[in-house]
Order: sequence, then C-alpha cells, then structure tokens
Amino acid sequence: MIKTIMWDFAGVVLHTVHGTFNSLLAERLGAPISAVERVFNSPMNDRWDIDEIDDNTFYHYLLDELHLPHEKISIIQRFVVKDFYVDDDILAYIKSLREKYTSLLLTNFPAHIHDFMKTDWVVDGAFDHIIASCDVKHIKPNREIYRIAMQSANSSAEECVFIDDREINVRAAESLGIHGIHFKKKTQMIQELEHILSA
Repeated sequence: MIKTIMWDFAGVVLHTVHGTFNSLLAERLGAPISAVERVFNSPMNDRWDIDEIDDNTFYHYLLDELHLPHEKISIIQRFVVKDFYVDDDILAYIKSLREKYTSLLLTNFPAHIHDFMKTDWVVDGAFDHIIASCDVKHIKPNREIYRIAMQSANSSAEECVFIDDREINVRAAESLGIHGIHFKKKTQMIQELEHILSA
C-alpha cells in the first residue's frame, strides 16, 4: 500500500514560461544553449545545489563561462524567479491527495528555494516534508537523498511513489524499490499515479 508520494519540483510542479530551463536562459542571455547546458552539467552547479556556493558566486561563474559581462547578472536574477510559475492544477491535485497520503517534495535546488517558496512560488498546504539538496547535501540521483526522504516520511521504498521529469532520477529511485513515474505531461503523470494508487 502506498503511503507517501514524492514530487520533484522544477519540471513537475514548477515550470518555465516557455521552452526549457536551459533554452529560456540561453534566450534571455543571448548565449548558445550548448554552452548553458555545459555549465549546468558542471560540478559548480552541483556545488550550488548543495549550498557550497551562493547564488552570486554561481551567477558570476556562469557569466564567465559564457564570456558575458557581469552586468548581465540582473538578467539571471530576474530569470530564476520571474520566468517560472507553479502549475496551479498540479498543486491542487497534490493537495487533494494529502487526505490519504504523505506528500513530500524531493528536489535538487539551491538555498534560495526556501525564500522563493514564500513569495513567488507559494505552495502552502501542499507538502508535509521538503527534502532539498541544499539542506541534505546530496543530489539526485544519489541514492542517499531518497533514503533521507523515506526516513523523513517514515515509509519503506515499496510504500513510496516518486515523480520526476528526469528519467535518470526516476531510475535511481526504482533501483531502491520505490515506484517511479517519469513525468512527461500532466495527464500522463496523473493517469500513471492513479493506476499505482489503485493497485
């Protein structure tokens, strides 16, 4: 029996106003998407996600790697807040499930997530637990972050479902025995989740 539903944040609950994270940031900065992707696949991005470096340090690193002037930091600062929105339909769906299931947010995210979720990305009443990489110092698909999430929810792997838009993260969860859903679109995710919950 499922007890806990674990939700990824960016790409599942939080979405860009158009395109993908990398394509939209490349558009805003006037930079090649391949260069943006390279930076966000770098160890520096991991250090940002586990709060070893702060936002400004990462933003300046990003601009240096893209060979852009540091004056463009204001574009990045606006992008990381204003170019995203919380999907209200998914948020309402998550809240509706909390009557029966523990709801847990499991995300790779820098420390600013906590401030932004109080202002621009309000998700009040949606999650019982928030497990963020910046707090636990582990990054999906590292197995330890899933173990921390299960411990927080007091649930075994078989009692959990994990939803993420990155397949590598879903497969890591499944390797521990967690039920996994690779998010592609809203209707597909809900259909797969309802099937698991009704089994």
